[in-house]
Amino acid sequence: MGEWLGREYNYTDWKPSQDEFQLLKEIHHAGDVAPDFTLPLLDGGELSLSDLKGKPVVIEFGSIT
Repeated sequence: MGEWLGREYNYTDWKPSQDEFQLLKEIHHAGDVAPDFTLPLLDGGELSLSDLKGKPVVIEFGSIT
């Protein structure tokens, strides 16, 4: 097992290319602070993650196909 940025990866199963390794460094990981973003509301308004600071937030990104 290797350790990279405080996270362990099994490099015997996954050997990232240079491009994949660079992308892995740039994406957010579990435990990282989420970047602020804004989403539209059904009533036409908007809600930013920063508006919910100090409140518990569960974010689920998925789809039903």
